[in-house]
Amino acid sequence: MATGRDGHGPTPGAARAARPTGTTPLRRRTGPVHWFLFTGACVTASVTLVWCAPVVPLPGFLRGPVFVTCALVIPLALVLVPGVALRHVRHRKTPKAAIGALVVTVPAAVVLAIVTQQAAEERALRDRGRWTEAVVVDVHRGKTDECALRTRGGRDISPEMTDGCDPQRLDPGDALRVLYDPEGASAPLEDEDTAVDLDPGAYAGVAGGLAALVLVAGTWGCGRLSRGET
Repeated sequence: MATGRDGHGPTPGAARAARPTGTTPLRRRTGPVHWFLFTGACVTASVTLVWCAPVVPLPGFLRGPVFVTCALVIPLALVLVPGVALRHVRHRKTPKAAIGALVVTVPAAVVLAIVTQQAAEERALRDRGRWTEAVVVDVHRGKTDECALRTRGGRDISPEMTDGCDPQRLDPGDALRVLYDPEGASAPLEDEDTAVDLDPGAYAGVAGGLAALVLVAGTWGCGRLSRGET
């Protein structure tokens, strides 16, 4: 057996040769688990924060940043973090399938945040919404028409109404019966828009499917990249 210069043990080359050839490096065996946990943490954080923003609700100055984080920062992190962490891994050729899987996670994560927000706003209105006779203060025309409302008692309703705000039908001074959130976390709905009871649970299937897609695609893409092959 080859020994080192001092004669007390195998040389580094002999030690490497003596390792079992059938073993898999720890990084490869645990990599998929790490990426599964990373992707799962991103999905959980996104859904939890977006849900809590209107349902808890979070303070008004946090709701905007929370949605931007969940609809933009977290989806980008699902691609950028693996890209930075695995930049040292060499591949025989560009792993297009893995990159494609990671790219799929971005729009899926964005839509997941939007769907979760819609469900959360309906839950907030269902739990603490109040009916009131409101007066249209102003109508803002744009890509999304918005109506500024005020209660008969002079309290401004926040945020402005988008669903049911039709500039062709409504003018300043018109009266509406609306369901609004006294905490200002959910947009008000006009009476005719709530003919069907609010049902936040109706979004569960879509949200669950999107969450599963992000989790599977993200984990698979990162796992393929970390293996250093296509």
